[in-house]
Amino acid sequence: MKTKLKFRISTATMLAVITALTMMTPALAGAAEKKNQPPPPPMGPQPGAIDPATGLPMPSAPQWKDSGWKDPDKKLTVTYDGLPVEEVAGDLRKQFNEAFDIVIPRGAQPGNNFDAASVPIRIQLKNVTASELFNAMNLMFEAENTPLRWELKINGSRPMVVLRVSPMVMFASPPPEPPQRKIFFVGDMVGDEKSGRMTMEQLVKTVSEVYEMSYGAAHGGVSDHLQFHKQAQLLIVTGTIDETSFVIETLSALRQKLERNDSGAAGGGKAETKASTEKPKAP
Repeated sequence: MKTKLKFRISTATMLAVITALTMMTPALAGAAEKKNQPPPPPMGPQPGAIDPATGLPMPSAPQWKDSGWKDPDKKLTVTYDGLPVEEVAGDLRKQFNEAFDIVIPRGAQPGNNFDAASVPIRIQLKNVTASELFNAMNLMFEAENTPLRWELKINGSRPMVVLRVSPMVMFASPPPEPPQRKIFFVGDMVGDEKSGRMTMEQLVKTVSEVYEMSYGAAHGGVSDHLQFHKQAQLLIVTGTIDETSFVIETLSALRQKLERNDSGAAGGGKAETKASTEKPKAP
């Protein structure tokens, strides 16, 4: 005797199975597609990456902490409100029992007036290690757009903390000031010895010597900045705003001297005339 088993599946069960398979299909397809995709690139500038702003290769960010640098077995709670970075570094070295050395550049850097040692520190930290504390200051430098960065290094067997100044930010010099040209009439100061004026040659020599005393050869030869036209009695000045202003002040001082000489000569002439016309008194 043969027995046949018949399985009956209700319509509701069939619909539930179809719905579940329909919902699983996109998820399985998405997982397969994600598996075939390459891994995302690591964060930060990669070697050979191009800066879209300048078109130049972007330097790779150096590691700020050596793998062998170990934190002292101590945590601090600190508050600094405007204390210079040099004093902050000295205080931290003292509180961590001189477990590491600190190197800070002193004074202004070449080409600018930036003094890294005097940058104020404003942080409030609680129960932090030494590396967490220096990293917090790095975050403060980044937020304030200050070109400083602490680096934790190993100097032989001795831990060291170095304050770096970013040369890309600090040493970018401004564009040179374009030279300007000015023309001055000096005929009112030129004359002969009888008039008390200087000859054109004397005026040229005086102005050139005064200019060279102030600027020397650092800005080039005097002939590159001062030209004289004898017949037109003109002085042509080519240079920066400061150089042009200096020549203007020199000419003004020479005019004051000539005016004083003129007033003195006029006063002496009147006194001589009065003395010659005065009649002698009878005894």
